Amino acid sequence: MENTALFSTSYPLSILIADSNPEAHLSTKNLLCQLGYLPEMAASRQEVQNKTSTKAYDVILVDILMLEMEGMPAVTGLFRQNKRPLIVSMTGNARLNFKQVCLKGETDHSITRPVDLNELSLQLKAYSVLMGKCRVGGQK
Repeated sequence: MENTALFSTSYPLSILIADSNPEAHLSTKNLLCQLGYLPEMAASRQEVQNKTSTKAYDVILVDILMLEMEGMPAVTGLFRQNKRPLIVSMTGNARLNFKQVCLKGETDHSITRPVDLNELSLQLKAYSVLMGKCRVGGQK
């Protein structure tokens, strides 16, 4: 993987972490900070709705249990931007069939916890490139 200090500069994204588990929240935030991102946090449906109504996010990382308890509208809501952000579900419970959530069209991708830094960085890089936000080689 390339220099992590430069990663968020080359692949700029606005990221929201939606997770009601404080320890998992912190773990995900720390990984994103290693890549140079400053993610925002939301621990409830209301916080997600408040944040997405005032700011456009490129990526929302959401705990699968939050989706199951509060439903997808808690995450997708009415976004301020015209395009829907990339929604990535996360879980540490291998017994949950959370890949099915993605197949139903509720999320765009899924990550198993503990989150692998290389896997996460590849996904964020791909999305930044697809959005036209990539700044590799001084280009935007």
